[in-house]
Amino acid sequence: MFTTQYNAIDKLILELSEMLKNTLDSNLKGLYLFGSLVGGDFDEKVSDIDLLAIVDHIVTDKELAQLKNVHATFTNNHPEWYDRLEVAYVSIDGMKNFKTNTNKIARISPGEPLHFRDMNKDWLMDWYMVQEQGITVFGQSPETYIPHITTKEYIQSIRDILPAHEASATQARHKGYQAYIVMSFCRNLYAIKHGKQVSKIAGTHWAAKQYPPWADFFNEAASWRGSADKSDSPKTQQQTIKFAKFAMDESKKL
Repeated sequence: MFTTQYNAIDKLILELSEMLKNTLDSNLKGLYLFGSLVGGDFDEKVSDIDLLAIVDHIVTDKELAQLKNVHATFTNNHPEWYDRLEVAYVSIDGMKNFKTNTNKIARISPGEPLHFRDMNKDWLMDWYMVQEQGITVFGQSPETYIPHITTKEYIQSIRDILPAHEASATQARHKGYQAYIVMSFCRNLYAIKHGKQVSKIAGTHWAAKQYPPWADFFNEAASWRGSADKSDSPKTQQQTIKFAKFAMDESKKL
Protein backbone atom coordinates (compact mmCIF):
# COMPACT_ATOMS: atom_id res chain seq x y z
CA MET A 1 0.00 0.00 0.00
CA PHE A 2 1.29 3.45 -0.89
CA THR A 3 1.86 6.05 1.82
CA THR A 4 2.80 9.70 2.10
CA GLN A 5 3.34 11.70 5.27
CA TYR A 6 -0.30 12.82 5.12
CA ASN A 7 -2.54 9.98 6.32
CA ALA A 8 -5.77 11.85 5.69
CA ILE A 9 -4.72 12.60 2.11
CA ASP A 10 -3.75 8.96 1.58
CA LYS A 11 -7.29 7.92 2.50
CA LEU A 12 -8.75 10.42 0.04
CA ILE A 13 -6.53 9.17 -2.78
CA LEU A 14 -7.43 5.56 -2.04
CA GLU A 15 -11.11 6.51 -2.01
CA LEU A 16 -10.76 8.17 -5.43
CA SER A 17 -8.73 5.20 -6.69
CA GLU A 18 -11.53 2.78 -5.79
CA MET A 19 -14.08 5.02 -7.50
CA LEU A 20 -11.95 5.07 -10.66
CA LYS A 21 -11.48 1.28 -10.58
CA ASN A 22 -15.22 0.76 -10.26
CA THR A 23 -15.92 3.14 -13.13
CA LEU A 24 -13.20 2.22 -15.62
CA ASP A 25 -12.89 -1.44 -14.62
CA SER A 26 -10.29 -3.20 -16.79
CA ASN A 27 -9.53 -0.01 -18.73
CA LEU A 28 -7.65 1.41 -15.72
CA LYS A 29 -4.14 -0.02 -15.69
CA GLY A 30 -2.30 2.23 -13.27
CA LEU A 31 -2.63 5.28 -11.03
CA TYR A 32 0.41 7.35 -10.02
CA LEU A 33 0.83 10.20 -7.59
CA PHE A 34 3.28 13.04 -8.29
CA GLY A 35 3.58 16.79 -7.74
CA SER A 36 4.17 18.57 -4.44
CA LEU A 37 2.68 15.75 -2.39
CA VAL A 38 5.61 13.63 -3.55
CA GLY A 39 8.28 16.24 -4.29
CA GLY A 40 7.89 18.22 -1.07
CA ASP A 41 6.37 21.48 0.24
CA PHE A 42 2.79 20.21 0.02
CA ASP A 43 0.33 22.59 1.68
CA GLU A 44 -2.94 20.97 2.70
CA LYS A 45 -4.75 24.30 2.39
CA VAL A 46 -3.74 25.29 -1.15
CA SER A 47 -1.81 22.51 -2.92
CA ASP A 48 -3.34 20.28 -5.59
CA ILE A 49 -3.32 16.50 -5.78
CA ASP A 50 -1.63 15.45 -9.04
CA LEU A 51 -2.36 12.03 -10.52
CA LEU A 52 -1.59 10.18 -13.73
CA ALA A 53 -4.10 7.49 -14.68
CA ILE A 54 -2.91 5.05 -17.34
CA VAL A 55 -5.77 3.49 -19.31
CA ASP A 56 -5.69 0.65 -21.79
CA HIS A 57 -7.52 2.67 -24.45
CA ILE A 58 -8.47 6.31 -24.85
CA VAL A 59 -11.36 7.22 -22.57
CA THR A 60 -14.63 6.97 -24.51
CA ASP A 61 -17.40 9.59 -24.48
CA LYS A 62 -19.43 7.30 -22.20
CA GLU A 63 -16.49 6.86 -19.82
CA LEU A 64 -15.85 10.61 -19.82
CA ALA A 65 -19.44 11.23 -18.70
CA GLN A 66 -19.06 8.59 -15.99
CA LEU A 67 -15.77 10.11 -14.82
CA LYS A 68 -17.39 13.54 -14.61
CA ASN A 69 -19.89 12.02 -12.19
CA VAL A 70 -17.06 10.43 -10.21
CA HIS A 71 -15.24 13.74 -9.81
CA ALA A 72 -18.47 15.58 -8.96
CA THR A 73 -19.30 13.00 -6.29
CA PHE A 74 -15.79 13.14 -4.87
CA THR A 75 -15.77 16.92 -4.54
CA ASN A 76 -19.32 16.94 -3.16
CA ASN A 77 -18.11 14.57 -0.46
CA HIS A 78 -14.93 16.60 0.07
CA PRO A 79 -15.73 20.22 -0.87
CA GLU A 80 -12.36 21.47 0.38
CA TRP A 81 -10.85 19.69 -2.63
CA TYR A 82 -13.05 21.41 -5.20
CA ASP A 83 -10.87 22.63 -8.09
CA ARG A 84 -7.77 21.10 -6.47
CA LEU A 85 -7.53 17.79 -8.31
CA GLU A 86 -5.41 17.30 -11.41
CA VAL A 87 -5.84 13.93 -13.11
CA ALA A 88 -4.66 13.06 -16.62
CA TYR A 89 -6.16 9.94 -18.21
CA VAL A 90 -3.57 8.76 -20.74
CA SER A 91 -3.76 5.64 -22.91
CA ILE A 92 -0.90 3.15 -23.03
CA ASP A 93 -0.26 3.93 -26.70
CA GLY A 94 -0.54 7.67 -26.12
CA MET A 95 2.08 7.58 -23.39
CA LYS A 96 4.36 5.36 -25.45
CA ASN A 97 4.35 7.83 -28.38
CA PHE A 98 4.00 11.21 -26.66
CA LYS A 99 7.52 12.36 -27.54
CA THR A 100 6.81 12.22 -31.27
CA ASN A 101 3.00 12.27 -31.65
CA THR A 102 0.09 14.35 -30.45
CA ASN A 103 -2.40 12.17 -28.58
CA LYS A 104 -5.91 12.58 -27.22
CA ILE A 105 -6.27 12.38 -23.43
CA ALA A 106 -8.85 13.32 -20.81
CA ARG A 107 -7.89 15.71 -18.05
CA ILE A 108 -9.29 17.60 -15.10
CA SER A 109 -7.25 20.37 -13.49
CA PRO A 110 -7.72 23.51 -11.39
CA GLY A 111 -9.79 25.95 -13.43
CA GLU A 112 -10.70 23.33 -16.04
CA PRO A 113 -13.46 20.70 -15.90
CA LEU A 114 -12.83 17.17 -17.11
CA HIS A 115 -12.51 17.32 -20.89
CA PHE A 116 -10.67 15.90 -23.86
CA ARG A 117 -7.48 17.64 -24.92
CA ASP A 118 -4.23 16.97 -26.76
CA MET A 119 -0.98 15.78 -25.19
CA ASN A 120 2.44 16.06 -26.81
CA LYS A 121 6.10 16.42 -25.85
CA ASP A 122 5.29 19.58 -23.87
CA TRP A 123 4.11 17.22 -21.13
CA LEU A 124 7.56 15.69 -20.76
CA MET A 125 8.32 17.57 -17.52
CA ASP A 126 5.28 16.05 -15.81
CA TRP A 127 6.08 12.53 -16.89
CA TYR A 128 9.73 12.99 -15.93
CA MET A 129 8.58 13.73 -12.39
CA VAL A 130 6.43 10.60 -12.40
CA GLN A 131 9.42 8.63 -13.71
CA GLU A 132 11.80 10.01 -11.08
CA GLN A 133 9.59 10.50 -8.02
CA GLY A 134 6.14 9.08 -8.74
CA ILE A 135 4.38 6.87 -6.18
CA THR A 136 2.33 3.94 -7.45
CA VAL A 137 -1.20 3.98 -6.03
CA PHE A 138 -2.40 1.14 -8.22
CA GLY A 139 -0.88 -1.02 -10.96
CA GLN A 140 2.64 -1.72 -12.15
CA SER A 141 5.56 0.70 -11.78
CA PRO A 142 5.35 3.84 -13.95
CA GLU A 143 8.40 2.72 -15.95
CA THR A 144 6.15 0.05 -17.43
CA TYR A 145 4.32 2.73 -19.41
CA ILE A 146 6.49 5.86 -19.54
CA PRO A 147 9.24 5.73 -22.18
CA HIS A 148 12.54 6.57 -20.52
CA ILE A 149 13.17 10.31 -20.32
CA THR A 150 16.79 11.44 -20.10
CA THR A 151 18.00 14.39 -18.04
CA LYS A 152 19.02 16.11 -21.28
CA GLU A 153 15.47 15.77 -22.65
CA TYR A 154 14.07 17.09 -19.38
CA ILE A 155 16.30 20.18 -19.37
CA GLN A 156 15.52 20.91 -23.02
CA SER A 157 11.79 20.66 -22.33
CA ILE A 158 12.19 23.31 -19.64
CA ARG A 159 14.07 25.60 -22.00
CA ASP A 160 11.33 25.12 -24.59
CA ILE A 161 8.56 26.20 -22.23
CA LEU A 162 10.26 29.25 -20.67
CA PRO A 163 9.10 31.70 -23.39
CA ALA A 164 5.50 30.79 -22.59
CA HIS A 165 6.14 31.48 -18.90
CA GLU A 166 7.60 34.87 -19.80
CA ALA A 167 4.56 35.69 -21.94
CA SER A 168 2.27 34.67 -19.07
CA ALA A 169 3.78 37.37 -16.89
CA THR A 170 2.09 40.02 -19.05
CA GLN A 171 -1.27 38.38 -18.27
CA ALA A 172 -0.64 37.84 -14.56
CA ARG A 173 -2.69 40.59 -13.02
CA HIS A 174 -3.23 39.21 -9.51
CA LYS A 175 -0.61 38.21 -6.97
CA GLY A 176 -1.48 34.53 -6.81
CA TYR A 177 -0.77 34.09 -10.52
CA GLN A 178 2.34 36.24 -10.26
CA ALA A 179 3.64 34.02 -7.45
CA TYR A 180 3.10 30.94 -9.61
CA ILE A 181 5.16 32.46 -12.45
CA VAL A 182 8.00 33.70 -10.22
CA MET A 183 8.30 30.46 -8.29
CA SER A 184 8.06 28.37 -11.45
CA PHE A 185 10.92 30.33 -12.99
CA CYS A 186 13.00 29.79 -9.83
CA ARG A 187 12.36 26.07 -9.92
CA ASN A 188 13.12 25.88 -13.63
CA LEU A 189 16.41 27.73 -13.26
CA TYR A 190 17.41 25.24 -10.57
CA ALA A 191 16.44 22.33 -12.83
CA ILE A 192 18.45 23.67 -15.77
CA LYS A 193 21.52 24.12 -13.57
CA HIS A 194 21.27 20.87 -11.60
CA GLY A 195 19.24 18.55 -13.85
CA LYS A 196 16.79 17.76 -11.07
CA GLN A 197 13.25 18.80 -10.29
CA VAL A 198 12.50 20.26 -6.86
CA SER A 199 9.41 21.88 -5.41
CA LYS A 200 8.60 25.51 -6.17
CA ILE A 201 9.42 26.54 -2.60
CA ALA A 202 12.76 24.71 -2.62
CA GLY A 203 13.59 26.26 -5.99
CA THR A 204 12.67 29.71 -4.70
CA HIS A 205 14.88 29.31 -1.62
CA TRP A 206 17.76 28.26 -3.88
CA ALA A 207 17.19 31.22 -6.21
CA ALA A 208 17.18 33.65 -3.26
CA LYS A 209 20.72 32.50 -2.42
CA GLN A 210 21.81 32.36 -6.06
CA TYR A 211 20.46 35.83 -6.94
CA PRO A 212 20.62 37.96 -3.75
CA PRO A 213 19.30 41.19 -5.33
CA TRP A 214 16.03 39.36 -6.00
CA ALA A 215 15.77 37.63 -2.61
CA ASP A 216 13.26 40.05 -1.05
CA PHE A 217 11.04 39.86 -4.09
CA PHE A 218 11.16 36.05 -4.02
CA ASN A 219 10.12 36.04 -0.36
CA GLU A 220 7.25 38.39 -1.17
CA ALA A 221 6.12 36.23 -4.07
CA ALA A 222 6.19 33.10 -1.90
CA SER A 223 3.84 34.84 0.55
CA TRP A 224 1.33 35.42 -2.27
CA ARG A 225 1.19 31.71 -3.14
CA GLY A 226 -2.39 30.46 -3.19
CA SER A 227 -3.79 33.92 -2.47
CA ALA A 228 -7.56 34.18 -2.83
CA ASP A 229 -7.24 37.88 -3.65
CA LYS A 230 -7.93 38.22 -7.39
CA SER A 231 -7.69 42.02 -7.52
CA ASP A 232 -5.26 43.64 -9.97
CA SER A 233 -1.77 44.36 -8.65
CA PRO A 234 -0.01 46.33 -11.42
CA LYS A 235 3.06 47.26 -9.35
CA THR A 236 3.93 43.65 -8.51
CA GLN A 237 3.05 42.61 -12.05
CA GLN A 238 5.74 44.93 -13.38
CA GLN A 239 8.20 43.35 -10.95
CA THR A 240 7.11 39.92 -12.16
CA ILE A 241 7.62 40.91 -15.80
CA LYS A 242 11.04 42.33 -14.98
CA PHE A 243 12.07 39.13 -13.20
CA ALA A 244 10.74 36.95 -16.02
CA LYS A 245 13.00 38.80 -18.44
CA PHE A 246 15.95 38.42 -16.07
CA ALA A 247 15.25 34.71 -15.66
CA MET A 248 15.07 34.21 -19.44
CA ASP A 249 18.45 35.90 -19.86
CA GLU A 250 19.92 33.91 -16.96
CA SER A 251 18.66 30.60 -18.37
CA LYS A 252 20.75 31.19 -21.50
CA LYS A 253 23.89 31.38 -19.38
CA LEU A 254 23.28 28.07 -17.62
